[in-house]
Amino acid sequence: MSKPIVNAKTEVYAILGDPISQSMSPVIMNSMFNRLNMDKVFLAFRANLSNIDQVMRVLKSFDLKGYVYTMPVKEHAAKHLDSLKDEAEITGAVNCVCNINGQLIGYNTDSIGFWNAIQEKNTNKRDIKKVFVLGAGGFAKAAVAQAALQGVKEIVVSNILSDEKYVTSFKRFLKRLEQKVPDVNVRLIDWDSQLWINDVKDADVVANATPNGMGGKGDLHLVFPYEATNKDAIFFDAVYEPLVTDFLAKAREYGFTTVEGLDLLVHQGACSFKNWTGIEVNPAEMKSDIINFLKTN
Repeated sequence: MSKPIVNAKTEVYAILGDPISQSMSPVIMNSMFNRLNMDKVFLAFRANLSNIDQVMRVLKSFDLKGYVYTMPVKEHAAKHLDSLKDEAEITGAVNCVCNINGQLIGYNTDSIGFWNAIQEKNTNKRDIKKVFVLGAGGFAKAAVAQAALQGVKEIVVSNILSDEKYVTSFKRFLKRLEQKVPDVNVRLIDWDSQLWINDVKDADVVANATPNGMGGKGDLHLVFPYEATNKDAIFFDAVYEPLVTDFLAKAREYGFTTVEGLDLLVHQGACSFKNWTGIEVNPAEMKSDIINFLKTN
């Protein structure tokens, strides 16, 4: 008799967030568990700021082996954990948890996945000395933190968020970053395409960390100074719907190497998978699983 897909010994993993129905994490993880014939299952649970404390108490008592956090609970997870990796401590956000003998360890795989996705496309293995980031929200923090941890010396962040609380939050993040990486130079500038020209001309990476372009909506591709940008720069977009945003499509027209939001998603997933199982998987297989799923659903 073949082993049932789920049985009394099956290890359980989950993603927590709200909304959750659109998440690709169950597709990625369950496909990989099945491919490797692992007795594990990945589920999705709705969790938000009103119930995250209760949800975490219940899940910890059930000894789930790992979690993925998504919005809106990424920045509210740390207090439930026993320790944090550097990138999670710096950003103040956790999106992957590994349960090791009852000890919950928090990671920020947005941060690690960003860097790995960039390096996959950095086929000439050029040194990345300057990163230009559009946006100053949660993902921007993740990108900036990992760039600094990887030795990038100059990082420029263009802030689109006018609300003072977001500016204050980013400045607190910078203080934590400087404690870990004291020699990094991070500059925060206004959201102004004329200001961008001075910094993109020698940027090695240009990263969109805003929702601009999601669902095919947004004007970033209309105002960004592609013609002034370092011709060897790698363009990155955190948005993965559509798979190729207008921002990246226009970058390709100019001949730039591009990294899609889906590349981030699968590298992030590969990081989580390794944290939980110790096994390195091929992000390209995860990407293929998602594309095939989207074609039929």
